[in-house]
Amino acid sequence: MLRKFAMVTTLAAAVLSSISGNTVKAEVLVPLQQYLNTTNRNYEANQYKTSYTIYVPQLELNGTTITMNPKAVGEPVKLPITKRNGMEYVDLEGTTPLIGVTYTKNDGQLQVSPAPETMQVLQNKPVQGPLSWAFDPWPNQGAPYAEKLNASGDNIISPSWFKLHSLGLESSPNIDIDYVKVYKTNGYHVWPLITNRFDPGFTSGILADEALWKKYAQNLIHYAYIYGFSGYNFDFENVDYADRDRLTKFVAYLADELHKYNIQSSVDVTGYSNSPNWSLVYDRKSFADSVDYVVLMAYDETWAKSTIAGPVASYPWVREHTEKMMHEVPSHKLVLGIPFYTRIWHESGGVARGETLAIKNESSYFTNHASNIIWNDTLKSYYAAIPTTSGTDKIWFEDNKSLGHKLNLVKELQLAGFAAWRKGFEDDNTITMIQGVDLGKGTPNTAPVVEAPKPVVEKPLTKAERKALEKAAKEKAKAEAKAAKEKAKAEAKAAKEQQKAAEKAAKEKAKAEAKEKKEAKTNASREEATTIPSVQVVKK
Repeated sequence: MLRKFAMVTTLAAAVLSSISGNTVKAEVLVPLQQYLNTTNRNYEANQYKTSYTIYVPQLELNGTTITMNPKAVGEPVKLPITKRNGMEYVDLEGTTPLIGVTYTKNDGQLQVSPAPETMQVLQNKPVQGPLSWAFDPWPNQGAPYAEKLNASGDNIISPSWFKLHSLGLESSPNIDIDYVKVYKTNGYHVWPLITNRFDPGFTSGILADEALWKKYAQNLIHYAYIYGFSGYNFDFENVDYADRDRLTKFVAYLADELHKYNIQSSVDVTGYSNSPNWSLVYDRKSFADSVDYVVLMAYDETWAKSTIAGPVASYPWVREHTEKMMHEVPSHKLVLGIPFYTRIWHESGGVARGETLAIKNESSYFTNHASNIIWNDTLKSYYAAIPTTSGTDKIWFEDNKSLGHKLNLVKELQLAGFAAWRKGFEDDNTITMIQGVDLGKGTPNTAPVVEAPKPVVEKPLTKAERKALEKAAKEKAKAEAKAAKEKAKAEAKAAKEQQKAAEKAAKEKAKAEAKEKKEAKTNASREEATTIPSVQVVKK
């Protein structure tokens, strides 16, 4: 009783201090150690006790009710820990009972207790286009966006936090609940990116092992509910073409499982090319039937390892691939990927070598090489050819002007929005430009909010009913075994007869050929016998 009272008063102080600030307004912070003392989840700490992993049981859905098996070991999830004034806390307001702890409020006091093993499906609202989206592969670098990229529709940030692993989902050690809180406070939806490591051999193994798929889906649901993710982005690239159907099935499975828990999903695809692993492997039409959004990576028109210089994303190329994809992906599901980068091509001896150049680092070229830069109105980009000691540097710039032309396609073609690769490559002027673009009023979001089926209460079977079902099952199995035996017997007989017929035909063919050969020999002998005497007569 004394321990319980101490816990309540400490929690009350934590809550008061957390809600007094201006940054985070809805927090219920419990000290880390008190959480560990209370939770009914298995957990472990790293050797430095700087992070903790909890094991969340697999979930079962019955109607709108989620049930957890407390006896199961479960899948690992990094515990979301936030720091305030050097102290470590777990925010109970921003998490769900999946972490094994819940709380109640009584007369201004908070009481923490082990969580029940059931909860309700979260009613996440689908995002509304036109979307303004940024990928963040280095989320631990740079300050988060303080403002929305565009106010036309919803904004999404995608930190690169997850990879597929042969044992299950692998999370980044940099996954950070405070990152999520800041972005959600600033009006963003957080959709982490999941990659297949761009390894075709590894991916083949993953796609062949469907038992792993459930682990991935369950762990993604765990993380979404615990960290507050409302969706995910699947970035599966460099996949063996032989795995095309498996990849399509895999994406559909993940999307379907996430939809059951009101979690959205998207998948990245390249533009069209003859590359089996990088383009032909994508069944774009089937993807559109499964996920909520398909992101066209409309960049790398000239890829990084090319030996011939060229633009990253010329306007005609972007438009062509976007319009072509609209025949497979409905426009309200198609997100246009745009680059926050370009490439410098160091050309020497007819061979080019590419070097990535972020937009934020372009200004010096416009200052120092203005006389070498021209606007190409066909490609809708600035172009520079700068002489060097060894050859020529060629640049097709992606800047505010070129990006503006591509962003106008969102409204013109009524696309779902845009997605930029990547955060940290832009400058402040780029963000200002995007904020001023008219992306349109948006398109109706047709992604259904999946309503879980109503619980089905099954009547227990009587003893007689069970026996009848068992009898029927045995008879069915017996009949199937008999049919299989008869089928095998018939197939063996047919094969034997077929072989016999083939042997007979071969024998008859050989006999006929021998007869023809014999007759030909006889005819030749007769001709010889007739010809020789006539020749002898001529000699006389």
